[in-house]
Amino acid sequence: ILWEWLTAMEKHYRYIEWKSVEEPSSYPDELGPKHWTDERYEHVMRLKQEALSFARAKGADYLLLTDTDSVLTNNETLTFLISQNKSVVAPMLDSQTYYSNFWCGITPQGYYRRTADYFPTKNRQRVGCFAVPMVYATFLLDLRKEGTSELTFHPPHPNYSWPFDDIIVFAYSCQAAGVQIYVCNQERFGYINVPVKSHQTLEDERINFVHLILEAMGKAPLISLYELEIDPLVVDAVDGSALNSSDIKILGVDLLPGYYDPFSGRTLTKGEVGCFLSHYYIWKEIVARGLEKSVVFEDDVRFEAYFKVRLMRLMEELEWAQLDWDLIYLGRKQVNLDDEEPVEDVRNLVVAEYSYWTLAYIISQRGAQKLIAAEPLSKMLPVDEFLPIMSDKHPNKDYKQHFAIRDLLVYSVHPLLAYPTHYTGDSKWLSDTETSTIWDDDSKKTDWSGSQKTLKGSRSNAGHSFRSTSRDEL
Repeated sequence: ILWEWLTAMEKHYRYIEWKSVEEPSSYPDELGPKHWTDERYEHVMRLKQEALSFARAKGADYLLLTDTDSVLTNNETLTFLISQNKSVVAPMLDSQTYYSNFWCGITPQGYYRRTADYFPTKNRQRVGCFAVPMVYATFLLDLRKEGTSELTFHPPHPNYSWPFDDIIVFAYSCQAAGVQIYVCNQERFGYINVPVKSHQTLEDERINFVHLILEAMGKAPLISLYELEIDPLVVDAVDGSALNSSDIKILGVDLLPGYYDPFSGRTLTKGEVGCFLSHYYIWKEIVARGLEKSVVFEDDVRFEAYFKVRLMRLMEELEWAQLDWDLIYLGRKQVNLDDEEPVEDVRNLVVAEYSYWTLAYIISQRGAQKLIAAEPLSKMLPVDEFLPIMSDKHPNKDYKQHFAIRDLLVYSVHPLLAYPTHYTGDSKWLSDTETSTIWDDDSKKTDWSGSQKTLKGSRSNAGHSFRSTSRDEL
């Protein structure tokens, strides 16, 4: 991969030196290919020191170090870092967890210290270039600056007593030389792969990296499914905006008496009619084909790491526990802040209370039959309001009285396995349901103003659990 990149990009550089050196296939006392022994840390330290010494020997002004688990997506990253005029400066890299490539605090023993600044910086609630004790993965050295001549990766400083780790060794070297380190988060620079645990395999890391690439490249959900080795059946959705009043009448669609959007006060939109019909036709196909279990994805879904592995594990545990279920949310927005009842014998599954969104869910044959039997087209409301009614979790009793049988058994994974690709207010956010026209009046246009459904609420983040690596980092 590196050689291919160098071949394509060498014309942009004054000089390139390529050294193809076989890395050791294993290290003494390692537990597996992802276990970092002292010998492995020392190998990396020596490589970085060689690069630093080479840059100094060539009289270079700057040295940009980047590890293979960095995916830079901003082609102005180097120009930006140089413009900051810092001795050591890193671009903040994003990930699918709370992991990043900097620390905001460090203990006297060289370990991570949790501070109040980490999350506001990581989440870009505070924006700028900030002094930090440690950066890694990708950073720039200005070799002209005072103190940088004393920086080393190997051997460690004579007084060094911190953990034997190339990242910490360099952080100590900066501290000893009086060189301040900075991290900048003004722009989106790229992504960092979350390290797997020492007992995990290269296959675990491959899966992790696939998700990182999907996130970094912003690939469409259909391409994401192929990358995840899932072969989907693509179903054309119903374009609600293309329906006229005659179409709607022929389809037998009528508004649920008394329905109004709980936030904006508007009635049903044509986009919501199209969304409902799209799901309804899928339910009908599931019943017609006799499909025992089906997974339904909308076209704006983003998958969490290890999505396929976690989904398959869930299905195995459902089978083992013999759980009676009709529908399981893989992605949703929990409306209320109440804790939900966990399911015994099935990990990471809860009884779903009132929820929004239908971007990803599993549905059984019986579940599809129940939804169709309710004859919802003649008393339509948004599909993500209909599902809570059918499970008897909707707070509006007037709506529920129109559906006599409300025994849909609905659960949700927790933490969630899928999220929307964009939320209201994001630069690339689009919504066929919110930005539309009233279902029976094309002259009345609607937008998302006042509706809370597509906002990134606090609850939508609450289900985003810490993975083991993130817990370790904290």
